[in-house]
Amino acid sequence: MTGAAFLSPAPSARLPLRPPPYEPEVAAAIQSTAFKGLSPLNLRLALANHSKLGPAFQAMAHVVLFQCALPERDREIAIIRTGALTRSEYEWGMHVSIYAEKCGLDAVQVRELTESDDWHALSPTRWTDKERLIVRMVDELHRHSTVSDQTWQSLCAGWPQAQVIELIFASSFYHMAAFFLNSAAVPLEPGAERFSAPLAQAKVAA
Repeated sequence: MTGAAFLSPAPSARLPLRPPPYEPEVAAAIQSTAFKGLSPLNLRLALANHSKLGPAFQAMAHVVLFQCALPERDREIAIIRTGALTRSEYEWGMHVSIYAEKCGLDAVQVRELTESDDWHALSPTRWTDKERLIVRMVDELHRHSTVSDQTWQSLCAGWPQAQVIELIFASSFYHMAAFFLNSAAVPLEPGAERFSAPLAQAKVAA
């Protein structure tokens, strides 16, 4: 498999971005994208190092992003908050760049999602009660690996059961994505948003 997209992959400090040739299923996964313009090519080339998990990861991402009934804004609030909490600059930057404006999230809201210590700190005039609940859910999943009974009951009161599952998957899947992106040091895509100080890419303290 050849082509301009595959000739000069960006360097990685850890996991190489795989050049061709590729197995047919890997080549199909690399070429498969629903994005126009900014696209997670470096992630696809990193995932190409595993011929089974890479395509499976992309298939699940496609379901989460494009085949669920959850409103796009709700999903992106969950993902952007997850990217911030996991300090995954790649994940956060791609979703802010591709979806924030499309979902009506302005710069102040993105900053609050990114920098607020917890959901209590969100401005009540900028967020609906349901949106604050999404952030509460993400915060609890991140800190406790589960949600409280009260949060679960509130989620079930606010969304149909299928969409509650989709909300949890939006945060859970992108936790997994962040762990891979951070650990593999997948290079940032040119043109994607970058963290502003004091937030920085995750690392293990020496």
